[in-house]
Amino acid sequence: MREQNFKIVSVVVVLALALLVAVEAMWSVRTYRDMRRSYEQQICSVLEEAAWKYATNSMNGDAAINIGNISRFHAFVGEGLRTAGLATEFRVEVLSTTDDEPIVIMTMGELSKDEDIISVDKRLTPLILRLSVTDPHSAILGDMKRMLVMQGLSVLLLIAAFLYMLRTLFRAKEIEKIRRDLTHNITHELKTPIAAAYASVDALRTMPEIVDQKRDDYLDMAHGELQRLGTMVDEILRSSTEKFATAELRLEECSVAEMVERVVKSLDMRYASRSVEWSIEVEEDCAVVADAFYLEGALSAVVDNAIKYSCERPKVKICSTVRNGYTYISVEDCGIGIPRREQRRIFDKFYRITSGDKYSTSGYGIGLYFVRSVVERHGGSVTLSSTLGEGSCFTLKLLRYGK
Repeated sequence: MREQNFKIVSVVVVLALALLVAVEAMWSVRTYRDMRRSYEQQICSVLEEAAWKYATNSMNGDAAINIGNISRFHAFVGEGLRTAGLATEFRVEVLSTTDDEPIVIMTMGELSKDEDIISVDKRLTPLILRLSVTDPHSAILGDMKRMLVMQGLSVLLLIAAFLYMLRTLFRAKEIEKIRRDLTHNITHELKTPIAAAYASVDALRTMPEIVDQKRDDYLDMAHGELQRLGTMVDEILRSSTEKFATAELRLEECSVAEMVERVVKSLDMRYASRSVEWSIEVEEDCAVVADAFYLEGALSAVVDNAIKYSCERPKVKICSTVRNGYTYISVEDCGIGIPRREQRRIFDKFYRITSGDKYSTSGYGIGLYFVRSVVERHGGSVTLSSTLGEGSCFTLKLLRYGK
């Protein structure tokens, strides 16, 4: 996905999610207000009916309201609330309007002092009938609880889906970049031996007068470059763990000392020009039950990295011990080290540490992935300890007697 399209998609999704949350919030507030308004209207209706009954029973001959029995008014209100299905505590009051300020003459019913209340009045000259009930806020929220929970869960699910989508997009973008870098790197690495071999063969084909010594040099060059090309292809094919994951391991008791000796000998010849300084500390009885072919390949990949990512004259230390039924093989170098932020991904397939957009050392980002796959197939684990600018130490932990 292009950078611009990626940004557009991210912005659109964020805006859509924000709009959805705003709509849900507005709808919840509106529902709350409607329920509260309906409750208050019911309270007013109950008061109207109770006041009418009270007035009818308290009317004197001059069509004026007398102060009647408040218990009767209380009973009328209670009956009206029960009929309306409103189970709430209430209080009724009779107020006189003969003075400047209404004065409570009679009251009946108790309300909790810790709760908020709402009151509605009905004016019946010269009296005011007042009905006070517990504020319905808690009751309304209780009725809306299931709806609010469902809304909250839906929003959380959408946020989770959005985050997962963003993670997927970032991952896809990163994989695309890795793919481009890998293709470019492999192309560059393969072109070099192909060009050298081509030049050697072309010289032999077009210049038959070349003397035997020169011909041998050209043939050796072509042979060496083709070997190098074969090694590259093998390394790429080796990373195909789909095949490795189903391959049957040929377990046998392997001497770690002999394995380390073969790896050191092979890499010492390959990096002869760099004069690697080796330090080997392997216990005599150090062994492990494993597939020698794969385990040696994994160890070789770790040691190869230790050399490649070191200074001009690398110093590599290989140690091996047996503790509590496990064999530990550690490879330590004094190289460039690995940044802390990169360490958690160093074993990912095709992942390589970059400096800007350029790789300082050739490779395909599959060596350590292969190492982890091999070790885990044997029931072990591989850990990394590294300090930037000081070096790294990879430790392979394997079951002494196999998985």
